[in-house]
This record gives sequence, C-alpha cells and structure tokens, in this order.
Amino acid sequence: MSDYTFAQVSSFYEAAKQERADWETEWKDISEFLLPGRGRYGDTKPDKRKLYSSSIINSIATDALNVLISGMHGGLTSPALPWFRLSWRRPEIEQFEPLKAWLQQCNDRMHQALQFSNFYSVIAAFYEEYCGFGTGCIYVGEDTYDDAVPARWELLTAGEYAFSLDATGKVNSFFRMAFMSPQQLVDTFGDKVSATVKKYVDDDLADKNKPFVAVLEMLEYKPYMGKPITRYVYEYNTRKDKESREYLQKSGFYEFPYLVARWSTIGSDIYGIGPGSRALPDVRRLQEMEAAFLMAVHKTVEPPVMAPVYMKGKLRTLPGAENYYRNPNELVKELYQVRFDLQGVTHAIERVEQRIQANFYNDIFLTAARDPNATPYKAAEVAAREQEKMLRLGPVIERLQHEFFQPLIERLFNIMLRKEMFELLDPKLAEMAGEYKIALISPLAAAQRGVALQGINSFLAFIGGAAQFDQEVLDNVDVDEATRVYADITGVNIGVLRPMEEVQARRQARQQAMAEAQAKQEAMAMAQVAGQTGQAAAAAAKTQAEAGQILSETQQTALQAGVL
Repeated sequence: MSDYTFAQVSSFYEAAKQERADWETEWKDISEFLLPGRGRYGDTKPDKRKLYSSSIINSIATDALNVLISGMHGGLTSPALPWFRLSWRRPEIEQFEPLKAWLQQCNDRMHQALQFSNFYSVIAAFYEEYCGFGTGCIYVGEDTYDDAVPARWELLTAGEYAFSLDATGKVNSFFRMAFMSPQQLVDTFGDKVSATVKKYVDDDLADKNKPFVAVLEMLEYKPYMGKPITRYVYEYNTRKDKESREYLQKSGFYEFPYLVARWSTIGSDIYGIGPGSRALPDVRRLQEMEAAFLMAVHKTVEPPVMAPVYMKGKLRTLPGAENYYRNPNELVKELYQVRFDLQGVTHAIERVEQRIQANFYNDIFLTAARDPNATPYKAAEVAAREQEKMLRLGPVIERLQHEFFQPLIERLFNIMLRKEMFELLDPKLAEMAGEYKIALISPLAAAQRGVALQGINSFLAFIGGAAQFDQEVLDNVDVDEATRVYADITGVNIGVLRPMEEVQARRQARQQAMAEAQAKQEAMAMAQVAGQTGQAAAAAAKTQAEAGQILSETQQTALQAGVL
C-alpha cells in the first residue's frame, strides 16, 4: 500500500478535529474555570501559558478537583505501594513454581522500572486531565538513552490530540499536533525538513525569535517492517507543496504508544465526560454568586453616595478624612440603602460548594477528615462507610483497568522483554506458560472487591455457626479454595501462598508423623498392659504357691496331732 500524501493526512486530521469540536468548546470552559494553563487549542503554539484565570473568584472547585486527583493517584498508582500484579491465566500454571517465580520477578522489576522513570510525575498530571476534561492521554515511548529505564512517559493535554475508534471501541487512528523549533527539526529529521525550516535555521536571529514549526503525527493500524502500527510525521504549516508524498519520518510500533482513558461516555461518543463537565454549571454559578457577594460586601462597607456638585473630586472617604461644607444642610448621603442578607447568601454559596465537592467525590476521600468527633468506634464506622462510598467509583476503575492500565502494563512488559530486562525463560517453559493476566491491587481497586470479601466472610460465619449444631456441615466447604480466592481478592503477593504440591506434602508429612506418634503410643500402651498382665500372673502364682504351702503345713500338723 502506498504512503499517504500530506493532503490526505491533513484531510484525515481535519475530520478528526471536526469530531472533537463539540468537546473542545466545553474543554475551553473547563480550562477557564477549573484548570488554567491546561489545554491547547488551535494549530499554533500559544505565546505563554496562563497559570491563573480572572474567571476564578472562588477556588473551591479547583480545591475539590485537587482532592479527587490526589485520591485517585494515591488510591490507584501510589509509588509507595505495589499497585498491580501479574499472574498466569491457567491455575495449574500458577502453581508451577519456576513459572510463578519468574513472573513474580518480572512483576518486581516492572515496579522498579516505574520508580526509576518519570512515570509517577506524569501519571499525577494525567489525573488532572482525566478528572477535569473527562479524557486523558499518555505517550509511552521506548527510552533509547538509558539502559536502566525501559520507557519514557509524556503527558498530552486536551486539544493537542484527536483520535477515532473502531467498532469495538478501540483507538484505531491517532493524531497529534506538536511544536518544535527549527533547530530541533533539523537535529531530528535532518535533510528531510522543508526549505522554509532550513532558512529559519540559517537566519541570524536568536533562537527565541525563530518561530516554532507545527508537526503533525498520525498513527494507524497498518503493518510496517513487521510491526502492526505505522506512524507518519509531517510538517504542517511550513511545507508549501501540499501534495508532496514526502514525510519527515515513517516508523512502526509493536503496541499502540498513545494510551487514552475516558471517565465515562454517552452512547458511541468518542471523548469522555468527567466530573469537571458535570460540575461546570455549578462552578459557573458559584463564580457569579461569589462576584455578587463581594460586590454586596463592598457596597455595604462603602456604599454609593450623593454629594453636592461643588464637592466633585474633593470628597474624601478615608478614615479620619476632613470634608468642608459651604452649606451645612448639604450633607453626603447614601444613594440607596443596601439590604444584604449575609447569612442567607453565605448559606446559598455553601450549598453550591457542597454540590461541587460531591461532584468531585470529596465525600469519599475526606470522610474521616471532616469528622471533628472521631473516636476508635467511629473510625471503624467511617472505614465501613468509606468502603461503601468507594463503590461509586467502581465503573470508573473498571474502565480505567480495561482502557488504560492494562495496555500500559502490557506495553511496559513487552518493552522490557524486548530489551532483555527479564531473565531468559526456558523455551519449553515459555511454550507451556501461555498468557498472563493483570490485576489491580491498589487500595481503591481492593475496595471495589470488598463486596466479594463480605460475601465470603458472611458465608464462613454462617458455616461456623451451623457447625456448632452439626459438624457435617463443614463437608460443604473447600477451605483451601476459599483461602486462595480470599488471597486473590485482597491482592496478597503470589509468593505468600505455598504451592498446592507443597501444601499436600506438608500435610502428608504431618499425617505420617501423627501416625508414627500414634503407633508408638499404642506400642507403649500394649507394653504397659503386657507388663501389668505378667505382674498379675506372677502374683497369682505366688499366692497359689503360698496357699499350697499353707495347706501342706496344715495337713502335716493334723497328722502329727493324730487327727488324720
């Protein structure tokens, strides 16, 4: 299949932008009221990012968003805790010690690689985009500079990218508009750059005065050099020959490097809708109410007044100021009386603030912090309620697992495998292993599985109570299976549980030891019984002998006496 011309790629990109246009309007409002500095709109590099917005008067919405961002980051991808686990799909393979140990080693090295890279700084910023705009995107590229770091991570902001989906909801084409200096373009792509860019480089202007060049990147599922994904890179606004088939770079990927996550979608929508979109009406209303509140306060403190004409420009209103009158009857008076219900307005603002905080799930992450009368008993109650509230995030976490974390971990695993950062696995074992599966074991993910734990706990508690009346009820429970299911749900490290072969061997050894001890005890008991029997027989013989002697003596005495 022939390569695309620039005109074709440009038309594909314009179609993708047209599809994005409806969301882009909303994203601009979110940037203005919630995330100043986030989002890039248009095909030209912005002169300067504004890290503040004059539209934000009351910052409670930004604070509430930050609470959600911190909760998601700490609850899903905390750098202090392992947050995912690899295991084999087939249970019998999971019990095979060499394969189990190898996968555990891979798991540990992947967590270590994430620590050494810029992943955790990028993922923290990713949650801002994801929770604010409802759609977030990260680029996962192979690091070619540091052998100890397998991948480098890069965050994309809203408006910087566009994509389309296939029939299964999977990203099948992706566009990114990036900006590079002329020197960067020449250093990266060499002589393939346009004459315009070369002229920029040759100009005597300082680098800061040279314009940035827009670079359009397109990826799609099309084979290239044995890789299933092809990437094209074109100059966007400097190449004059629009029909040129020349690209700056063509390369391939084994896995899709741009990972997209959406908070939730409506029907077949491409882009997501997040808490920022849902809270936006209340955020706007809050800014209006706060502006009116401040205006009322200002008017209460310094109300509009009426003054004589001759005092125009001479009226002093500072504390201790002196004003002189020609006519004492011409006083400065209030233009109108300001009637301001401070308590009512404050209560109305607080209600809107609470709705905004609820939209950003602050009631989940700040439950204990808002209880001024916390006690150990209340702490347990708070923990139970918090676990129940976390279930509200269940659909979000499940979607993140499917759309984002699973392809992210798979790409990292494959990159490290290709870089030979894992120990070599025997080909026979590799053929036997099959596929692995990924489980999230972070606190938030574990909370979603808490419902299953409650079912197991309730069932075992019922069985324990019923066993007090009839021990045969225990025959219904496979305790080994219950233990392993419980460990899987709670995310226990796979090295904690012994393989079933070892468990069976330990049980057989314990049963054999018990049997030997019982046999020894029985032998001792039989020896004791035999000894007691011998003593009784000897005593009986002695008694019989003594009786015979007494009878003999009696008979002899009788003969002597002439009785017999």
